[in-house]
Amino acid sequence: MASVDDIVDLLARVRERSRGLLINLEGKYTAVGDLHGDLATLELVLKEWEGPYLFLGDYVDRGDKGLEVVTTVFQLYLEGKAAVLRGNHESPIMNIEGGFLDELCEKLGRKCGYVYKEFEKTFATLPLAAVVNRKIVALHGGIPLREDMTPATLAELEKIEGDLTAPQNPLAFQTLWNDPCPCDKYSPSPRGPGIWLFGRDVTREFHKLHNTAVVIRGHTYVPQGCAVHHGGGVVTVFSSSAGPYQKTKPKVALVKNGVEVYDAATKNSAKCPEDVDVF
Repeated sequence: MASVDDIVDLLARVRERSRGLLINLEGKYTAVGDLHGDLATLELVLKEWEGPYLFLGDYVDRGDKGLEVVTTVFQLYLEGKAAVLRGNHESPIMNIEGGFLDELCEKLGRKCGYVYKEFEKTFATLPLAAVVNRKIVALHGGIPLREDMTPATLAELEKIEGDLTAPQNPLAFQTLWNDPCPCDKYSPSPRGPGIWLFGRDVTREFHKLHNTAVVIRGHTYVPQGCAVHHGGGVVTVFSSSAGPYQKTKPKVALVKNGVEVYDAATKNSAKCPEDVDVF
């Protein structure tokens, strides 16, 4: 276990390397979905799958190795071996009840509050989205919607300003929280106010705006570890079998000009269910 000083130094170096809320990537990446403190799956991926890696968020909460997972992911980022996106669980909105703050206090003792504040500041600097080879959009939750319920652009995400510790900006919030639905347009999300389920028309218009082909995202728990939505315009990858997800078969995806999903352990090509209604 790293010392408090080592963790704080690591977080400061991550903040110093911040590249903004939208990043552009070139090349081939191994994309990893939600880990939620699943150190065993992370170690499996690092052993069996080549980098660089594209982490889609939700490193902490629910599993009991969130500290080890998030610090490992951040170290990979600093070494130039990974791109790291923010998930909805990289936020005090979730960490107080989700388990990460309690985990820090159990492992770090009386300095846990101080260290958690450093995590808060660091999470707020993580990118909301990445564009890979100009064709693939990676984010954690889903396509955000403007007030007129049309899809927001990546340029709008890039221009978001202000304190994002607990995101109040609706586009930032939705990027972390929205989910696809087997519908045409949109509907309010069971997750809560300000969150939306987006349908095929939204996905189609989003890709038309950006000349992109696929949105790869995490966020939605599916026992199979993956799902395909909207005729392949959206792909969900879930990589945790920790905590409440013990029956999950973790998946990863190879991302270049398209998205190919594989079983993390067997390396077999995955058969992902289509247009699942997770709610």
